[in-house]
Formats: sequence, C-alpha cells, structure tokens
Amino acid sequence: MMSNEKPRRPKGTGSMRHLGGDRWQVTVKHDGRRISRVFRARNLTEANRIADAVRLELVADRKKVAVTSGAERKQRQGWTVKRYLTYYFEQHGPDLAVTTLRRYRTIADHQIIPHIGSRRMADVTPADLNAMYRALGSDGARKRGGKGALSGPTIWTVHAVVRALFTFACEVQGDFETNPAANKGARPKASRTGKAKKALDVAEVERFVALAAEDAPAIAVPVMLSAYLGTRRSETLALRWCDVDFDASEATIRRSVTQTPKDGVKVRESTKTDKDRVVPLDAHTIGRLRSVQSNQRRDRLAHKAWEGARSPANDYICATPTGAMLTPDAFATAFRTFARTNGMSHITPHLLRHAYVSQMIALGYDPVTISAITGHSPDVLLKVYAHAFDNLKREAVDKLGEAREAARAAK
Repeated sequence: MMSNEKPRRPKGTGSMRHLGGDRWQVTVKHDGRRISRVFRARNLTEANRIADAVRLELVADRKKVAVTSGAERKQRQGWTVKRYLTYYFEQHGPDLAVTTLRRYRTIADHQIIPHIGSRRMADVTPADLNAMYRALGSDGARKRGGKGALSGPTIWTVHAVVRALFTFACEVQGDFETNPAANKGARPKASRTGKAKKALDVAEVERFVALAAEDAPAIAVPVMLSAYLGTRRSETLALRWCDVDFDASEATIRRSVTQTPKDGVKVRESTKTDKDRVVPLDAHTIGRLRSVQSNQRRDRLAHKAWEGARSPANDYICATPTGAMLTPDAFATAFRTFARTNGMSHITPHLLRHAYVSQMIALGYDPVTISAITGHSPDVLLKVYAHAFDNLKREAVDKLGEAREAARAAK
C-alpha cells in the first residue's frame, strides 16, 4: 500500500519558508546554531532548486567564520556601535543599492550614533534600543532641528538598520551570541504606517500633468510617465525608446538610474527589485509618447552635436533638448520649483506613483495585478496601502449581499 504522507526532508538539510511574493527563507542548523538567509524565486520549483545552493553557501560561510582568528574576533567584540557600523558598511555596502546605502549611512550618522554610537556592541540591550526609539519619537528629534519628532515609518527604518547590523555581527561574523535587536521587546512602539498620505484623485493628477506640459516643458515628459505608468523616479528617467512597444501598447521597465555626490549618475541594467516588468499603456499615453518621439527626432536632426545615443532607439525618453539624459537631481530640482511656484509643493514624483496605486485600488483591482504593474511585492502593497484596501471592504460585502439576495429571490 502506498503511503499518502508527504516525504520528509532529509535530516540536516534544514527548512524552507515562503515569506510572500518572490521571497523565500532557508534555515539550517550548524554547530548547534540556526542560521538563515532570504533569497528570491518565482515559484516553489525554482525555490527548491535554489535552496540547495543557498544551504551549502550558509554552511560554507559559517565555516569561514569558524576559522577566523580568535584575536580578530576578540578585537571586534570590543568595538563600539559606531566602529562596527563602519565595518558593516565596508563589508555589506557593496551588496546594497546605492540609494539604500546612502540612506542607511544617513540614518547611522544622525539617528543611531548620537544615541548608542559610543556603547560597546556587547553591552547594548533591548532596553537601550527602546530608549533610543522613544527619544526619536519625541520633539526635537529631527536631524535638521525643529520641534518635530520622527515619523513612525522612519523609526522603523532605524530599527531595520540596527537589526541588520546586529544580525550581521551575530549570524554572519559570529562575534556575539545574542542579538538585542531581534528581541520582541526591542521593537519600536511607533506606528509602522504613520499618517496615511492623501492620495490625489484622477482630476488632480490630470490638472498637474496638463500644467506641467504648459508651464514646465523640461520635465513634462517624466511628470506624465510618473503619473500614467506609476514608475519610480529612477525607472522613469532610465526609459529608452527601445523599451516602448507601440504596436503592443506596452513599456518594459528594465533599468534604473541613481545619482550621488560621490559616484555621480549611474545607470543600472536592472530595476530596484532586479526584475523586469511590462506596463500596459492606454491610447492617450501612446499618443503622447508618439508626439514626444517625433519632436525628439526632429531635435536630433537639428543638433549636430547630439548628446544622445548613436541610434534613435536607444535615446532616453526623458531627455534634454540636446539628447542628454535628464538626471535625477536636475529633475528633482525642476519638479520642486514647478510645484512650489504653482502652490502644489505637497506633490512629489513619489506621490504621483502613490496616486497611481491608490486609483487602481479604488477601481477594485487586486494586489497581485497592481504589483505586477508597479513592481511592488503583493505583501508590501497590502501593508503600505492597507487603508486603501479597507475602503473596499464595505463595497465587497454589500455586493456579496446583493448577489445572495438575488439568488434567494430566484428560488
């Protein structure tokens, strides 16, 4: 008789858990300690295949740590939080996106180091972290002065950096046995979502896009794309004409651009999530893009020193009149000036993306469909836009009630 029991994983191979979306976690036990790592996979089959390699890497990394000289480990165990943060960024920084690393360094300099930077890593307790989070949530905590407190989401980001630091020190380097940031008592008491932003409605977005086309032609195209495609700023400015399929009425988001004082403008051949995605385009957007393309090709012929690509297909859609890329800093500055001049300083490129998502939710579309267009993971979408989905609950229940009533009446 064949057994219906699910075959058990061989002893010593650890466990695998689906965290939602394309995120999976592998946990193995080595030398009496559990070690884990998060990786990405599209489905269970791919996750099982990747997990085997991840398990081997985990054990190999742990063995490397084990052979580290006792003198080096002992030296690190005496380091302060400030010194260990420097070491963490040196070792782990190359694995982070440029903008993420810059933000983590800013958080370390302005929020973490002033509060616990002088304490030895070994001496930090959950109570110390809680005291820091309470201080960050009190008046006068903003880095540029003023009377305001940090928002709940910002405090949780500080906690994420602290937890990443101690996880690196404990699980990767093996320098400490206890991770104070992993203790449930160390979690911030602040709200994860903070105050919900008021989403712009369709009419407000249309007015803003039309006004930009009239008064700010230098940024009219990226404003339109941010509003109509729901793309991130880094993705909007990196779009080329070869990414647009006019026949299929769709655009492929496959790259991103960042700009920092140290590294300047950098174009990555991948998005923030390292996954390409296809965004359908409506007829109006296709018409606008055709007009923009026609004007740009006319400018290309008029300028002998064209600063764009060798072929028109590789020119950036968001470009200057001479074909050069519109850089993130130039776009941000021009956007702020335009919005402030027209009494709409509350509108940002990210708020246009936020409006796109909120309007999709209001139309009743599900998180999986929306995330496939915007590049969010469904679980993040549900967390960030929970308030918007809440508004659909009553409508959903009422419609189900109407369907039941109709079924009862038909008997």
